[in-house]
Amino acid sequence: MKKFLLPLLLLTTQPAFATDDGLTECRQIEDVEERVACYDEYVDSRHPDRESTVPDAQSLFGTDDADARRIVETTLAVEQIDRIEATVTGVMDSPGRKMLVVLDNGQTSRQLNNKRLQLERGEGVIVRKASLGSYLLEKESGSRRVRVKRVN
Repeated sequence: MKKFLLPLLLLTTQPAFATDDGLTECRQIEDVEERVACYDEYVDSRHPDRESTVPDAQSLFGTDDADARRIVETTLAVEQIDRIEATVTGVMDSPGRKMLVVLDNGQTSRQLNNKRLQLERGEGVIVRKASLGSYLLEKESGSRRVRVKRVN
């Protein structure tokens, strides 16, 4: 009985060991971007029913901001990060002794709490995710931080 079982097992698993010419051709491409494009084209041709389009405004209507952001990020395969490092290009006071901070990456953040943090143009800062969807801005050189919200 055991003598018949091994050949039968090999016959049923043979397709798993078979090589695919499309994948082999893709593997031989040296340029990484071209190789990835080849793999993507291969997979798309094997699964034509799979939808690979970016969601539009109508399909996102009714979802809350977090759900919409998650859908777009996963569709576009956006890498998730928990902090950024930037340089201050401008600091303005807003009503209530709260500041507006402009960063070299084009982002602008408004202070939410009443803590004081002296920032000057050219200083390095870190903006990191905090609890409950909030963000903290701190100097690279110090431990003081303020809670901020991105306004653009």
